[in-house]
Amino acid sequence: MAAYIKSGVALSCLAVVALMTGCGKKEQPPAPDPTPAPASVSAPPPKPQEPLPARQPGLWETTLSEEGSESQAQTMRICLDAATEKELGITGTDLNGNRCRNTAVSHLDDGSWGILAECNMGSGGKMEVSGSITGDYTRDYTMTLRSQTTGAALAHMNRVVNMTIKSKRLGPCKADQKPGDVTLPGGDVSFNLFDMAGREPGKPK
Repeated sequence: MAAYIKSGVALSCLAVVALMTGCGKKEQPPAPDPTPAPASVSAPPPKPQEPLPARQPGLWETTLSEEGSESQAQTMRICLDAATEKELGITGTDLNGNRCRNTAVSHLDDGSWGILAECNMGSGGKMEVSGSITGDYTRDYTMTLRSQTTGAALAHMNRVVNMTIKSKRLGPCKADQKPGDVTLPGGDVSFNLFDMAGREPGKPK
């Protein structure tokens, strides 16, 4: 019996010692993360907007092709001067320049131009345009555009169009041409953009 009591006392003492030893230990702080947190990287500033340079006056040939269209590419020639240049739309083939608002043009690092625009085409709906221009815009360039039209009176006009436009200056206008004169393939059909609009350059209808 005495041995049993001694054994119990010994176990109790060991338990007390173990408890005291555990309480005496200081809690170790967690090891620091060896990998430092990466420094935050700020986004590069957006490219400042720049106006496109003016196309050189003279006779220009423009070819328009629509992705997925069964129709052949359309080619036309137009006589440009400084006044006509200011009024042309994005494609350079009409007088819709005053219909586009919120136009943003940026000169990119690779020398190309980025373009964004919103155009109110009246009954033709609202057109959102985005694209890029490569080459020398003043005399020979290629433009790729994506346009999305909504709200047009004619349902089939409400669609997305991907278009490529190639335009280059051929030389001076012919002696019998005036600014705004357009000639279609074959030379059989010609008209003047301003005459069709019933106004003169720089004078809105």
